[in-house]
Amino acid sequence: MRIAIVHENWGAGAARCARDIEAGLSRNHEVIYFPRNRQENAASILQGLAEFQPDVVNCHSVYGSLPYGTLADISRRYPTCFTVHDTRPVGSVESACWSCDRNDWCLRCPLVEGSLRKIVGNRYLRSRLRKRLTHFRCAGDMVVAAPSRWMAAHLRKRELKRFQIVHIPNGIDLDTFKPLPPNRAKFGLPERGNILLHMAWHAGEWTINERKGMRYLGEAFINHILPRFPDTYLAVAGESFAPNHPNVRPLGMVEQKNLPALLASVDIFVTPTLADNFPYTVLEAMACAKPVVASAVGGIPEQVEEARTGFLVPAADPKSIGQAVNRLLEDPALITQFGIAARNRVEEHFGMPGFLRTCEGVFGKLAEGRGRRINGVAPNLPLALRKS
Repeated sequence: MRIAIVHENWGAGAARCARDIEAGLSRNHEVIYFPRNRQENAASILQGLAEFQPDVVNCHSVYGSLPYGTLADISRRYPTCFTVHDTRPVGSVESACWSCDRNDWCLRCPLVEGSLRKIVGNRYLRSRLRKRLTHFRCAGDMVVAAPSRWMAAHLRKRELKRFQIVHIPNGIDLDTFKPLPPNRAKFGLPERGNILLHMAWHAGEWTINERKGMRYLGEAFINHILPRFPDTYLAVAGESFAPNHPNVRPLGMVEQKNLPALLASVDIFVTPTLADNFPYTVLEAMACAKPVVASAVGGIPEQVEEARTGFLVPAADPKSIGQAVNRLLEDPALITQFGIAARNRVEEHFGMPGFLRTCEGVFGKLAEGRGRRINGVAPNLPLALRKS
């Protein structure tokens, strides 16, 4: 197959997913990744696709640096699989959009309040309506892929339900992310004491990624963990800011190639996110045999097994975060036990080969239907995918 992958100029997990697919499927297929450079725009991408003539296009986060209407332009020209990594296609990245159970017109959204005049002039609502229009312009046989069952259910409540929605959980390279000997000196971490790790990608701006819950982890660490375990340290990778405390070690952005060594050097991975889909950081930590303390939001309960590979806690609850971490710190054998179970779970459910096979199957079915595409009729994907 000739496969084109289209992503925006943005990092984080969505870019990881797109690049993993590119690398994995390039072994047996002809694959090209867009944008090819930082200057690429929608017009040059469409021109590049016309020259490449792909059998299938896999669009990822085409809702940041690219005009969202690019999705409709692509899907009407080529068989398209649209992978949704966050709630921007049906709202915004604000936490309210992740937990929304209101109607799909957004007219009762807390982001759209006030008089009729204010509602009509609301920037968020105008953006949402433009996205709705794009979705109805998309070819009816476009397939929407959701990394978590939670996201699939969320999308089925919105206008994207007109498309076939399939569940394709992210995969992780188990040969790269694996248990390794610790190397704390490499990251300037203390050789003694327990180390917690929090990772959250950011765009290099001097802002706090509120959605990842750093403020709640900071409160939990200082008020609930340190009083019981004063020799514990918190390493923070990626976040722009970290709590100002001598036991907190801000690491800045850590290159992906160094993440396995970093994870090998800590004891517990903590992600107190307020909202999330299917974060790679959780899979990476589990693959490196680390127990995870995480918020029970989005697709995270599909990754972490409560009281087996880690603990799930309510979002925005510092006391619960502290209690969960303390349960592990007071029993080192439990840290080891949960870590082994975490590695086994990733090997069984979230390995890269299985992820690539599933993507290849979906793309292959889309490519097979290229000559008989009828607006409103989707290719006959495997029943297991259609119902998952």
